[in-house]
Amino acid sequence: MALVVARKFYLEDHSKVEIADELQISRFKVARLIEQARSLGLITISINDEGLVDEDLSARVAAKLGIDEARVIEAYGDDTHVRDQVGKAAGELLTETLRPGDVLGMAWGRTLSSMTESLPSLPPMTIVQLTGAAGMNIFQSPVELVRKLVQASGGSAYPIYAPLVLADPTTAEALRSQPDIARALSRYSEVTTAVMSIGSWQPPESQLYESIHPDDRQGLLDRGVVAEISGVLLAEDGSEPAPDFLERCICATAAELRAIPRVLAVAAGARKAAAVRAVARAGLMNGLVTDRTLAEAVLALPDS
Repeated sequence: MALVVARKFYLEDHSKVEIADELQISRFKVARLIEQARSLGLITISINDEGLVDEDLSARVAAKLGIDEARVIEAYGDDTHVRDQVGKAAGELLTETLRPGDVLGMAWGRTLSSMTESLPSLPPMTIVQLTGAAGMNIFQSPVELVRKLVQASGGSAYPIYAPLVLADPTTAEALRSQPDIARALSRYSEVTTAVMSIGSWQPPESQLYESIHPDDRQGLLDRGVVAEISGVLLAEDGSEPAPDFLERCICATAAELRAIPRVLAVAAGARKAAAVRAVARAGLMNGLVTDRTLAEAVLALPDS
């Protein structure tokens, strides 16, 4: 009887009074049977809120980090699925806010790769690659992400066919002067919106961290590196403890990022909380797209 009542109430949308009349029982007994069905586990209730934006949490995160905008979504499952959901949310935000003629600067990363997979379309615009490539995954290469963005917008592209990190500053400087790369770098001052990933070094959650030599990595950790955005390495307070590392990189510098009107960081997972705060303290982003777990971890960080 509890199952019959629960089915009529939850699935057939009958009122308690209607069920009572139909079964010739009191509406109070209907209420008891519904409660019994729940306590026996005959019915379960779930809310499908994955991908939805929590406006209140978004506002609190933006205020905590001192940035202009934040979009915090509900996301569940393993790390890959959460990154996919956050990437999709970033793509939706770009679709809503970008306009024809904008110049979009694009970095690289697993979440940004997910973003380009789910983009429905973009208005005609110029796409500029903001970093060289790190790691060996061709599908997450910034060149591949730029290609997908051009397909979505039908605009023009300025890719960089070069590594992110070189062996020494001399080699990096020689590559920067190469005509195609120099042409892309010269467009950084025209970028109106940049989409960046954030890497955490303490705890490690970064493809750049994974791609460099262990000896180099340990030396940078010893100097206090906790985060990276583009090729800019940051300490907890937002300072740059290893400016010499950037001399070996093909990427947008901190000064170039700060000159871009809108820098939108896309990150997922609570492990990146300290890294996100460091990037915000450095003034290298003014927007964030993330999931609830990272948002709550950011809010739990001390204000000092």
